[in-house]
Amino acid sequence: MNGKRGELALQRVSRALRTLSACNEALVRAANEPELLNAICRLVVETGGYRLAWVGVPEQDAAKTVRPVAQYGHDEGFLAAANISWADTELGRGPTGTAIRTGTVQVNQNYLSNAALAPWREAALERDYLSIISLPLKSAASTFGVLSIYASATDAFNATEVTLLQELAEDLAFGIQTLRTHAERDRIAREQLHDVEILRQSLEDSIKAIADTVEMRDPYTAGHQRRVGQLAVAIAQEMGLPEETSHGIELAASIHDLGKISVPAEILAKPSKLTAIEFMLLKNHAQAGFDILKDIKFPWPIASMVLQHHERLDGSGYPQGLKGEQILLESRILAVADVVEAMASHRPYRPALGIDSALQEIERGRGTAYDAAVVDACTRLFAEKRFAFST
Repeated sequence: MNGKRGELALQRVSRALRTLSACNEALVRAANEPELLNAICRLVVETGGYRLAWVGVPEQDAAKTVRPVAQYGHDEGFLAAANISWADTELGRGPTGTAIRTGTVQVNQNYLSNAALAPWREAALERDYLSIISLPLKSAASTFGVLSIYASATDAFNATEVTLLQELAEDLAFGIQTLRTHAERDRIAREQLHDVEILRQSLEDSIKAIADTVEMRDPYTAGHQRRVGQLAVAIAQEMGLPEETSHGIELAASIHDLGKISVPAEILAKPSKLTAIEFMLLKNHAQAGFDILKDIKFPWPIASMVLQHHERLDGSGYPQGLKGEQILLESRILAVADVVEAMASHRPYRPALGIDSALQEIERGRGTAYDAAVVDACTRLFAEKRFAFST
């Protein structure tokens, strides 16, 4: 019996992890808020196997209505007739209204036994809703929405699953605020400013928002992309490259691991050596990042830089096995900066190896795996110019 319970718990955590990963990828891809909300609800049901998912926003009318703005799953008229409120009344003391009113996660494991669910019990049971979790969507100032998820089993949400779904809600709230900020910025730009610099700045802000999202997804490498950018820019400057080129390298570095959004979280955080299959999934992140970025018209070849940052001069890299001049100079710089920062920093599966070991590694590969001029510039930075990663 304990074995079956453990297996069920593992299945539920696994589905929550799959849902979190799929939803974070949707968050990166979404062009607008309605698209994002509808995608999240669909993925919660299709990937997570839940019965119904919907997002509601609190209205400021007399009844304090909760208005559905996105939904997916087996609704069959449930939300239209539910009359859910966020007021401190019978229709507002259910999980959705309480989550909005209090700003806290509400987990209700059994529609049959929870008195707060009485107003919706009959309709819920007809649609096979037996458990519900309501997750507030919050900004620094307020709770501006709620994500409610229904399951077709009692006791459907264990503690680990609740934690993962709460992380999903936090990511979703961050994504909504980012999209709203972008939408407002775009509106102002369309109305008041039309010059190239404003459009370029908007692109750069989008890159920074994407970088923030990636680092929220993978806390073990938080700051990695930023530090790679620091070193890559310093190398480009040491090589005498134009400022515009250096700036493009910095932006590409800030999202060079964007494709890891498609890698399961348990692989990214695994504290031991990856299996061959897991390593193949991880290696796909360069291609996945390119696929996300390829249709965005940047002033620099950002997508190609991201695609090629694991290529090596001798053709031993991935994903295309490019050689020599087939690899962008910007990507050759990113490759060296990526290796040095990764070796010098802590990882889930090993402690930091230190700068000396990192420099020895690029020296060993000088002219074979790594561009000789890039390696020489990097070595000079540490040996002669006292380069150090900023915190």
